[in-house]
Amino acid sequence: MSIRHQSRKILQSRFDIVWERLNDAGEQQLVTPNGHRFTALASRRKRTKKDQDPRFIEVKQHRQEFARIYPCCWGHTTNCYGARIGGYSDGLDAWAKGLMISKESLTLKPNGEVVRMLGRLLNSEELDYDQACIHLPKEPGVYLVYDRKQKKHIYAGKTLDIQKRIRQHAHHQNKPVRFSSQPIQKGLIDKNRCADSREAQEYLSINCTVKHLVVPDEKQRRYRWKKRSLLEHYAICVIEPEYNISGEFEH
Repeated sequence: MSIRHQSRKILQSRFDIVWERLNDAGEQQLVTPNGHRFTALASRRKRTKKDQDPRFIEVKQHRQEFARIYPCCWGHTTNCYGARIGGYSDGLDAWAKGLMISKESLTLKPNGEVVRMLGRLLNSEELDYDQACIHLPKEPGVYLVYDRKQKKHIYAGKTLDIQKRIRQHAHHQNKPVRFSSQPIQKGLIDKNRCADSREAQEYLSINCTVKHLVVPDEKQRRYRWKKRSLLEHYAICVIEPEYNISGEFEH
């Protein structure tokens, strides 16, 4: 067993953001930079000490828990118990930045059904952003954000709750937008289209529209989310939304 919190490593995403993304997206099949597959799941401790953060990321291999990544472990090569977590942290960090290194994007190709689903997504009803925050279904699916001012799609994503996720993209950030749950806001600010989160919120309201396709879990499959994942990755490859393909933002 290795030493507790052995050596530090540079990660660009914060633990709380990665945990929130996992909690929203559900169990994810990911890979480390060395190609080792693993499963990551946002979890909570049943019992905690006073002022102790109950959140942790559960890492599994072959369906068995291998290690836990607590907030204090993030940015280290080993966790509180000396288990090596460096490669898993790298995989989670890359996933949070939108680099698309999940098992689905590496090993699976879109079939005819996924191609047809993209057609349905592109031809779905288009709602102004404010209307989308109210009227989109609270169901799992894939969505596209279109910028009428730039005349192009700027983001594609998958989620377990479409309406909730669209609202999250427009949440106000008091602090400067970094590697957070608002990749669209970050993109608008980094590209100097908006000065801050307030302007980014207004920009979304005035200039952006949303299309969506409900894609429920396939309960009979081992990976219930597979179809959503494939559609999201295929949409990104075909449409090339600006704030996905930059490699700097989370999904």
